[in-house]
Amino acid sequence: MGKFFTLIAVIFSLSAIAASAQNRFEGYNIIVDVPTTQTGAVCAVRYVPPTTPITITDMNGATPLKLKSCGATDSAVSMRDGKTATLRASSNDYKWCFEGEDKLYKISFGGDRFAGTVTYNWAAQREPRERGFYNIRDFGAVGDGKADDTIAFKSAMAAMASNNGGTLTVPDGEYLVTQTIALASGVTIVGTNGLHSGASTSDLVRNNPSRITLTGSNKSLFRIGECVEGVTFRDIELYAQSNERTTGVEATGAYMSSQGFNFDRVVFNQFNRGISAQALKQTNLSWQFDYIKIHACRFIYNRDTGIYVDSRNTDWRITATQFTNPKKQPGQNANAMHFERVGAVLIEDTFAGGFPNALGGTFINILDSAITTIIGSQCEVMTASIVYNAIKHPEAGDYSHAITILNSILGDPIIMNARRTIVSLGTSYGPNTWRADDRVRIYSTGDRFCYDGYILGCVGGTKNNFDKASIIFMTGQVGEGSVPGHPTIFGTDVEFNSGVKLSQFPINALPKGKADGTMVYCSTCARSTTPCRPGGNGAPAMMVGGQWSCL
Repeated sequence: MGKFFTLIAVIFSLSAIAASAQNRFEGYNIIVDVPTTQTGAVCAVRYVPPTTPITITDMNGATPLKLKSCGATDSAVSMRDGKTATLRASSNDYKWCFEGEDKLYKISFGGDRFAGTVTYNWAAQREPRERGFYNIRDFGAVGDGKADDTIAFKSAMAAMASNNGGTLTVPDGEYLVTQTIALASGVTIVGTNGLHSGASTSDLVRNNPSRITLTGSNKSLFRIGECVEGVTFRDIELYAQSNERTTGVEATGAYMSSQGFNFDRVVFNQFNRGISAQALKQTNLSWQFDYIKIHACRFIYNRDTGIYVDSRNTDWRITATQFTNPKKQPGQNANAMHFERVGAVLIEDTFAGGFPNALGGTFINILDSAITTIIGSQCEVMTASIVYNAIKHPEAGDYSHAITILNSILGDPIIMNARRTIVSLGTSYGPNTWRADDRVRIYSTGDRFCYDGYILGCVGGTKNNFDKASIIFMTGQVGEGSVPGHPTIFGTDVEFNSGVKLSQFPINALPKGKADGTMVYCSTCARSTTPCRPGGNGAPAMMVGGQWSCL
C-alpha cells in the first residue's frame, strides 16, 4: 500500500513539474526592414537602443501569463496585468531574455525613423540539436490559403537575424502574405518541392505543395536591402494574385552592397517581375547587388519580365532555367530577362518561349552590360531573341566587352542598335535572324543559318547572314551536297606568323566560277601569264576579271 501512494505522489510531482515547465525566449531589439526613401546608407537589419521598452502579450488565453526574468538585472520582467508584461534589453549586450510556459508570445517595441512600431510572434528557443532550423508554423503560420501569415514570416526573419541566420522550413500549404517581407543575411527558405503550376506531367494545373502567395498590387513579396548577404530560396513557389506592379523578390539599396544570393528550383508565377534588382534613383544608382545564382527555376507568365536588373557591376549566373512568357502587348513587355545595367552575365542551358498565336517579348533585352555569355540556350515563338540598346541611345555600347553565343538555337530576331563585339560559335539562327548595322563586329565560327537547309524545320531564310554587321572573322561550312559552303572571311588586316599554303591544282583542273581575288597554286602553269598557260614549274594564280592570272 505504501508503494502505491509513493507512486501516486511521484506522478503528481512530475505532472506539476510539466505544468510549470518554462520555455526560454531571448533576442534583440531588432528591426528587419528595407526602406526606399533614404539618401544614404541604411542596412536592412538594424537595432534600437536597449532602453526601448518591450511589451510582451500573452497569445494563449487558456493559460495565465507567468513570466520570469532570465537575463541581466537591468532587463527584469515587469508584470502589468494578466495579459501583458514589459522588459528592457541588457545595456551590456543589448540582449533581452525571459521564461514562460507557452511556446509563443507576441512582443512589440518602437522602431526607428524608417519603421514604426515593430511586432513579432516570438517563438521559444529550440533544443540545442535543433538550433538554426526553424519551421514557419512555429511562428503562428496557418498555411490554409485563407489566413494572413505575414507576421509569421516577419517574425521568422527577426528570429533568424537575432541568431546570425538559419534555415526556415515552409511545410506543405499556401501561405498568404499581405505585406512585403524583408530578408536578413544568412537566411535559407526551403519548401517541399513537388509539382508546380503548369507542370507538364499533368493535364491539371497544380500548385507547388509549398506556395507563398502575395495578395494585392503595387508591392513585393520579399525584399532584399543593403548589407544583406547569403540568402537562398529552394524548392518553393512564389505566386502573385495580381501582376499589377508586383514583384516576387525585389532587391534595392543606396550604397552598401548586397551579395551572394541563390535561387534553386523556385517558381515565380504571375508577378509583374519575378526578380527585380534596382538601385535607388535618388542615390545616383551607386548600390551594388552581386553574385547571384539562379538554377532550375521557372518564371511563368510574369507580365513585364522574369528577371529585371538595373544595378552597378552585378554578376549573374542563370542555368537550367525556363521562362514561359505571356503575350507581348501594350503595357505588357513579356520579356524573359531585362538588363538595364549589369556586370558579367552567364546564361546556360536556359529556354524561353511564348505561344504560336501569342508571341512572348524578348528573351534577353540589354541596354548596357559587361561580358555576356550564352551557352546551350534556346528561345522560340518570341518577338525577339536578343535586343541590344532598344532605346537607340547614341552613346550606348562598346567593343571591349563581347556578347558570346555558343551552341545555342536562336530563331527569333536579334536586333543590335549600338557598338558591340559578337563572338558566335556553333549556333543555329533562323530565317533573317540578324538585324544589325555596321557598328556591330562579328567573329563567327561554325554557325548555321536557316538557308543552309541543315537546321531541322527551318525554311524561308535568305542569305543575309549577320545583316549589315562588320564581319571581322567568319569560317564557312564545307560544301554539303548541293548547298554551297559559306566563305571564310577575314574582315581586317591579317598577319600570318608562318607560311600560308595555297590549294594546288594542275592547269586543267583550276576551279571555275570563283570570285575575283581568289588565289590558288597552279602546279603546271608558267609564271607571268594571263590567262595562265601550261609549261612552267608552277605559279600562284589569282582570279582576275573572270580568268586565272599566274603571278
